[in-house]
Amino acid sequence: MTTTTNDETMTEPVAGLRSSAAVLELTDIQKTQGLPDGDFVRTVKLGYSGSSWGKIKSGTFSGNEEKALRECKRALAAYRTGGPVTVRGGDVVFDHIEQACDAVAIARTATDEHKLVIVSGTWGAGKSTTARHIAEQFGGYYFHAKPSWAGSYLRALIGISSAIGLGADFRSVGQAETMILQALEVSPALLIIDEANHFSKDSLNFLKTILNETKCVIVLFTLPGHLARIAATHSEETRQLLRRAVSIVHIGDVSSAEVMAVQAGLYPEVTLGHAAPAIAACANRYYRMDTVRRIFEEADPSDPEDLPRAVDRVGASIKTILQN
Repeated sequence: MTTTTNDETMTEPVAGLRSSAAVLELTDIQKTQGLPDGDFVRTVKLGYSGSSWGKIKSGTFSGNEEKALRECKRALAAYRTGGPVTVRGGDVVFDHIEQACDAVAIARTATDEHKLVIVSGTWGAGKSTTARHIAEQFGGYYFHAKPSWAGSYLRALIGISSAIGLGADFRSVGQAETMILQALEVSPALLIIDEANHFSKDSLNFLKTILNETKCVIVLFTLPGHLARIAATHSEETRQLLRRAVSIVHIGDVSSAEVMAVQAGLYPEVTLGHAAPAIAACANRYYRMDTVRRIFEEADPSDPEDLPRAVDRVGASIKTILQN
């Protein structure tokens, strides 16, 4: 008897899947890497959750075994033949960088106001790195919003004006708005704005006006929850801005797969061993990708056993600084 759930045919578990060559080889790879199930499936891009992979290995998987075997073979083949880690400008090009660049490319083809891309991530997650890659690929104006912009709309306008090369003295907010819009209408540009969490409601509304009245594409880099906090008090204005977004890219927690990519692409002289999960855990406690790189730079390349100790040293150092 079979039942269908989530488009998969459910059958009684059979040991054949567990003992297949593909599953056995993937299991050996996982043991070599020392990764937990969740991190491993992300590393080899297996189309199942960590818990499902655990059931596949143990012979308790109750899903469609033919489909699971095909997916294991696909993931194994991709792992065997996968190309080298992409490094550009001293940075590993992670998926979120490619996603953001793809979104900008789509926004640049828009003929209406849907020309906004938002990238969200915590401190150290890689927002500024992503912004640099976008600027290198597409050009435009790349600048940082300032803390003073949160309390002064005029300061924000002056900052935007300076960033696009106007540098004029304004007698009023209205004059500043008009001159900026006129300049961007004549010469549309890509505006890449980091630290957008410093924008006020009025500043965000002005960005909406730029999208409406010019052919400019805008990329905003912000902290998670910032737009949600704005929306809590200014729901209509925020909803209207977000409606113009072609994509919202979220930079998530550091994974073991990303740690492995950093080691392979930037620090091949450091022996990784089974330290990837510990590095990812430390990074997710403190400053994300910044901490990953600090740990590798702290490790002694001549000592294959030093990397786990470097994790402890860096974690203790950061904790001490935060407590003082």
